[in-house]
Amino acid sequence: MKLINRILLACAGLAIIGSATAQEHGPSLPPALRSKPSPDTPASGAALRAQAVQKLKARFEQADLDASGSLTVDEARSAGLGYVVNHFGDIDSAGRGKVSFDDLKKHLQARRTAKP
Repeated sequence: MKLINRILLACAGLAIIGSATAQEHGPSLPPALRSKPSPDTPASGAALRAQAVQKLKARFEQADLDASGSLTVDEARSAGLGYVVNHFGDIDSAGRGKVSFDDLKKHLQARRTAKP
């Protein structure tokens, strides 16, 4: 849970936790105009992790301007994916100069299991 929180904080300004409207307009959208969360029980544990991964994947795909399925460090930087930029060398363990979403997920899972 702590890793998910750190990832989401590292991606602040990307509106990963926000609605589609908030993603389009960023954090400057007045709270009154933001979509309200559904009245359903809030997600936790695995469900919360799945939601975060789904939203991160959507941002990753938006950042992939050439639709190659991978991001270069420049694409990540242009999209404001600071976590990916700051950890690019670790995520790109093969040294290909690009990272896939699977590379990013593996990196995040490894970090999650490495921390108590």
